[in-house]
Amino acid sequence: MSFLSFHGVMGGVEYLRVEGSGIESGDSFHFYYSDPAAALVSCHKVSARLRSLNLGSGSDCSDKMGNVVMSAGKPWVFGGFIFSSFGRGGSFFNDFNVDSSPFVENFPGVPVAGIFCGGEIGRCSPSLSVQDSKEEASVHRICHVYSTIYLLMSYTPAPPGAAVIF
Repeated sequence: MSFLSFHGVMGGVEYLRVEGSGIESGDSFHFYYSDPAAALVSCHKVSARLRSLNLGSGSDCSDKMGNVVMSAGKPWVFGGFIFSSFGRGGSFFNDFNVDSSPFVENFPGVPVAGIFCGGEIGRCSPSLSVQDSKEEASVHRICHVYSTIYLLMSYTPAPPGAAVIF
């Protein structure tokens, strides 16, 4: 059985001291350092990945009358959620709306909601994360620190003549 615990790190001159129940000598730790430059690079990667999905959105799936017209078999994005660390935002990037920009730039006019939270939980793309071992892979893909999690909601219309089973 494995688990994930967070512990505060106390300073030291030549060492770091970690205190908490269940900690033993020889235990391994991961330290998180918030880096706005690395976060910005990651944000650009997310934007490129969203762009490469080649999905339709509310703004490009409407006719001149505003009616939704979707191509059969082509996914259509109808909304999204963004869960971002409370440590990010304007003070982290020295700019506003950085974390929402990958979604807004790729899917203009599509509703998106978000929240700043502490300890973002969500799956991670293997191409955006680094893992040390298979045991750590599940932890790295679930719990994140100083990160942003994007949830894209899409719908793919059935091709004409496809059987619909209820």
